[in-house]
Amino acid sequence: MLQGRSLCKISLLIVIMIALSAYGPYDFLGLYGASGAVDMFLTDGDSVCSTGQIYRKEIKNNQTQYFIKDAQVITDRGTLSDISYTFNFDSDSFPIKSKIKLSGTVSKFMEPRNQGEFNIKDYYNSNGVYFQINEVEVIDVNEPDYFDYDCFYRLNKSVVSLYSRVLAPSEAGILSSIVAGNKSELDENTRSLFQGVGLAHILAVSGLHVSIVCMLLYKLLRRFGVSFLLSSIFAGAVAFSYGIFTGGSLSSVRAIGMFLFNLLAQVLGESYDMLTAAGAMAIILLVTNPLYIKNGSFLLSFGAILGIWYIAIPLNKSFMMFRKEQKNRWNLRWHCHGRMGDILLKSINKLIDYIAGTLIFSFGINVGILPLLVMLYHEVPTYSLILNILILPVMPSLLLLGIAGGIMGILVGVGVTEIILKPCHFLIMYMEAISEFFLGLPHSKLIVDAHGFMFIVVYYILAILLVRYKNRIIRYIGLTGIYLMWFIPFNGGFEIDFLDVGQGDGIYVNSGDGIHYFIDGGSTSKSKVGEYTILPFLKYKGVSSIDYWFLSHMDEDHVSGVFELLEQDYKIENIVLSADIPKDDTLVELIGLAEEKGTEILYMNSGDVLGSKHLRFTCVYPNDSAAVHVSSDGEIDLNALSLCLLMEYDRDGDGVCDYSGFFGGDISSEQETIIADLGLVKDIDLLKASHHGSRFSSDSTFLEYLSPETAVISCSKRNRYGHPSIEAIERIEDAGAEIFYTMNSGQISISDEGIWSFIP
Repeated sequence: MLQGRSLCKISLLIVIMIALSAYGPYDFLGLYGASGAVDMFLTDGDSVCSTGQIYRKEIKNNQTQYFIKDAQVITDRGTLSDISYTFNFDSDSFPIKSKIKLSGTVSKFMEPRNQGEFNIKDYYNSNGVYFQINEVEVIDVNEPDYFDYDCFYRLNKSVVSLYSRVLAPSEAGILSSIVAGNKSELDENTRSLFQGVGLAHILAVSGLHVSIVCMLLYKLLRRFGVSFLLSSIFAGAVAFSYGIFTGGSLSSVRAIGMFLFNLLAQVLGESYDMLTAAGAMAIILLVTNPLYIKNGSFLLSFGAILGIWYIAIPLNKSFMMFRKEQKNRWNLRWHCHGRMGDILLKSINKLIDYIAGTLIFSFGINVGILPLLVMLYHEVPTYSLILNILILPVMPSLLLLGIAGGIMGILVGVGVTEIILKPCHFLIMYMEAISEFFLGLPHSKLIVDAHGFMFIVVYYILAILLVRYKNRIIRYIGLTGIYLMWFIPFNGGFEIDFLDVGQGDGIYVNSGDGIHYFIDGGSTSKSKVGEYTILPFLKYKGVSSIDYWFLSHMDEDHVSGVFELLEQDYKIENIVLSADIPKDDTLVELIGLAEEKGTEILYMNSGDVLGSKHLRFTCVYPNDSAAVHVSSDGEIDLNALSLCLLMEYDRDGDGVCDYSGFFGGDISSEQETIIADLGLVKDIDLLKASHHGSRFSSDSTFLEYLSPETAVISCSKRNRYGHPSIEAIERIEDAGAEIFYTMNSGQISISDEGIWSFIP
């Protein structure tokens, strides 16, 4: 496969070495040296003074984000040299390549505290950035003397401004992203729409742009008789400038670099080899920053190239040979129908070639990058192959019109831009309408759980072998089979996961027999806890729907994430509430949203049982003895009516409970005493400490009856309630329970294999 490609072999060896060091247990190349130095030398909140050079800036959340390299950072403990960081500022007036001196406070990038959460630290580190400085005060700025490095930034800003004046905000955001690589005007709904249907790549500057803009320019110059050398120099300069203009994303650098290698081959009279060019660009990028090996854009960009070379192109060649044989047979059959028959046959053949060829090519790329998509997103868009056929044909027109409109708008004025960009309005409307239609279809997105390393290795070996298998039927059936293997649902074993949602509760329970439960799901300290914590966790686990979602009561720290998931159309089959839950505004809103999304509302009375063969939940409170307090203004104490559940797990299905747990929402010691006096819960294995470890909960008598072996307290390290209280902790410890805290350990998981915490 790599015969004669010495550069490819060298590239492959380098990539493997870097990957082993980056992903393996031992960093033998020292890739994390800078990150480790920052972790050891700096702490959150440190006051620092720094000097460095601005090498990049972009608009983000109505502020300018500056990226600094070759920096010295001075603290009370000494100086950290040759480091890179970022800071936000209200003004974008500091030019690129300026030397800047500033002061502020250190803020380290967050690491995930739950499975599936986005690793912000890894993302920035993979881009060569190691921390952020907040509360910035600029002391001095020395601008570059000889060249205006900000000209491309200002040009980009002017083009984006033109689009905003001519088009509707959402359309301007799409065109700005596609043409200028500027996502500052791209609204979240639009981003989610295209990402949801598998078209996020059209919003990024990549090989598509290079082939449309730069290669078209090169071919036009050659057609007009310009020499190889001059055509290459001009087209290469345009490609290089376009890369700077669009911000120099990883995918654009890879694509433009490979294009320049293509031009060099043309000038030297050599044949261009895509694999060699990709290998050369991989070496160049990884030498610049070896941690690119952990960057999603790097992985997908080069993964797509490998998918094209090893899978898509061989499949396409095989298909074209099959079509050639088929056409020869058709020509014999249609020969007697004369000229009209020939024209009709050619038209049918062209249509079949385009649709089938595009489908096969897209399928080949998808086979190649599927493991990467699953690793990065744990979600696969179902209809992306069809959407590529419907939307990619309009991209050249949209891109060229956008470029022409931007150039003419700057040279002539807005009036000309309005005329040129008028078709863009209809093209974008078409793209959005098609995407919304497919996103609304059943199972438009399939959640796929993580797979082991060996599964991925075997998958790629089978894919490459099948692509080269002579029998076409076996080849396509086999490839389809291994592709669909990823979507086979795995029930997993019995498991309880206490997510670190900050100040709140979020508990996932897997019965081990295909039924998925969740208890509460909200936070008052984490914004968008449903979108950024709960949903990524469920995707990581491959849980495409929750069968029963118990809500103890309607406080924000127990329900905010559930609202988010319903609004994002995550499938919740049933929401389970206490039959005695007070009907307030939050409950009315929840019921309305649940009805809109097709979710059933179930109510449990004391003694009701809900579950499956191996796992069941019994409602033990509220009951007839419920102690409810009403304030002088008529407000009911919602915490006192929390739905309390006894969980019993029967591993063998023999009717004997092997593991039990109690989940009491936010009840206080008064309600705990009632439960203990009635003998409803006794001798359990697991206690979810009520009310986040409040001093008014975890009653001694109650704990004596329960005698839990393990207790979990879910709360934020910084909260205004003083959770967990020293008194509650002492009472739980006196009961003989080992306590785990989400604020210290992150996600806490319990299974047949024992207890595991995300942060040891």
